[in-house]
Amino acid sequence: MAMHVQVQMSPGCDHGQKTVELVRRVLDDLSPDADIETVTVATMEEAERLGFRGSPTVLIDGTDIEPGLRGGVGLG
Repeated sequence: MAMHVQVQMSPGCDHGQKTVELVRRVLDDLSPDADIETVTVATMEEAERLGFRGSPTVLIDGTDIEPGLRGGVGLG
């Protein structure tokens, strides 16, 4: 099964698109068959539903790659 990578970001996030590009470059080298999904988190309800902890957030197969660096759920 191919790896699934999700990049979550709030609208207007300065680092969101750069993060997507970096993830693509890394995956091209390490796992070219990986699936990359971009999710825009625009409301607090979406943030709560997704457990969104900040923009951007990168999940690999559902696991945050930086779980200890963020606080609670929110759009920040």
